[in-house]
Parts: sequence; structure tokens; C-alpha cells
Amino acid sequence: MAFADKLKTKSFVYLAEMETPKGVDLATFADNGRHLKGRVDAVLVPDLSHAVMRLAALAGAKVLADLGLDVIVQFSCRDRNRLALQGDLLAAHVLGLGNVMATAGEPIEHGDQPGAKAVNDLTPAEFLEAATSLSGGQDLGGRQLLGKPQFCLGASVASFQDAAGAKAAVDKGASFIIAPPVFDLEAFAPLAAELKGSGATLIASVLLLKSVGMARYLNQNVPGVNISEETIKRIRSASDRPAECVKIAAETVQGLKSLCGGALLITAGWEDRLPQILDLATQ
Repeated sequence: MAFADKLKTKSFVYLAEMETPKGVDLATFADNGRHLKGRVDAVLVPDLSHAVMRLAALAGAKVLADLGLDVIVQFSCRDRNRLALQGDLLAAHVLGLGNVMATAGEPIEHGDQPGAKAVNDLTPAEFLEAATSLSGGQDLGGRQLLGKPQFCLGASVASFQDAAGAKAAVDKGASFIIAPPVFDLEAFAPLAAELKGSGATLIASVLLLKSVGMARYLNQNVPGVNISEETIKRIRSASDRPAECVKIAAETVQGLKSLCGGALLITAGWEDRLPQILDLATQ
């Protein structure tokens, strides 16, 4: 079943994030994709996340689609003006990649190309407006298109406190909303309650912890993240720490099933662990 159709059924959806490679060797990327076929409802392909130069998301998404996976293409407003974003949206439709969303993008100075210049011509909210306008047969300049592209639009929220932003995105046409990584179900619950009945599917991110050090770093450096000492102790005392981290992620997915409409699994380089998480989460 296509991702857009699955959203309409109100069933819990499983997404996986897959970064494109920094280069053109697609062997590992494609192999990880094959292992997800039939296991997830869609794969989200980020667009130059963390301001790191990689293969374009549009190309990576096409590779995965050709393997038989449903894909969500992300576009970074940081790196394109409205001409490029609209052109890429048309390209996505032509390539059969109708599930799209935008992100503001992390600051350039955090990436690996310090000489780059941010664009930020459109906000993610304005990206939704652009996509909606294209679907209606007009570009943002008011000029008519030859044919009308169709999209399943998504958006993201920066924090669990941004229910207003999520509702605004739904009003602009978003069918799904992706929330930040959840480490505390109770902290996430109010946002889930706020968006219940909004008309869009709320999908919570589940970030796979890799180590105690990663957990400590997130607590200290990422606003809104609160990984409990109990969880950190659990990882530290495990005889097989990576396996314990996989188990924690799967338990989070299971806990989300009563709160929202789906989970986005983010493994940040450990894509080979995605099938293990899914095995445990779907038991």
C-alpha cells in the first residue's frame, strides 16, 4: 500500500531514515534499502542534513524507489531559492516521488563546507504553500503550469511545545507531521493529545542511541532532550551495549503506538540495525 494511502487508514506507520552516501558508491545504501523492503511504509531521505555535503536526496530517493520502496524526499530551504525548490518539486513528481517535505536545515557553520552561503529564500511553511500552489496549476509567480503535480505533503516540528506550528502546517496542506526524537513518552504525550483529530498523522522520531557518551552529549547539547539516568545506566551496565540500545529504541516504538500514528527510526549511520529494531518493535 502506498504511504499516502496508508496514512488514510489511520494504521500505525513505520518509517526509516536513510542518509545518502558522501559520494557515488551506492552499494551499502542500496543494500540497506533492500533489507527494509516490506518492513517499513516509507523511507525518509534527508537533504544534506547537518550541513554536510552528500549525494542529493532526490537522487537517493529515486534509487530506493527503483528498489520498490516508498520514499519521502526532504528538501532543505537553507540551500535553495524558490526557483530551485519549485523546480525540484516538479522533478519529484515526474520521477514518481510524490511524498515530500521541507526542513529549515541546520546552520551552515555546523557542517563540512564552511565557505558555503545559506539561501533561506522560503521557510518550510512557505514551501508547503509553494507545493500547494503547484498542485493547483500555478507557480509562486502566478504563472500557469503545463500539468498539475500531486504531492503528499509533510512537515516537522522543532519541539514538543510547537503544537501551534504543527496545526498551521496541517492548515497549509501537510498530511503528516514529524516530531523530534522521543526519549520520554510522558514529555511527548501532550503534543500527541493536542494534535489528535487534527487531520494529519503525527509521527514521532526514535533516535537510536549508540553509547553512553552519545546520550550524555544529547542531554548537554540538544535543547529539549532529556535522556534519563536510568536509561544511561541501563546502557552502561549491559553486556552488549549496542544490542541494549536497539532494545531501548524498539521499546520506545512500542510505547508510541498508543500515543500517535507512527514512528520514524533514525539510526545515524547504523542503518544495518534497522531490521533488528523493527523485529523487536513489531513483536
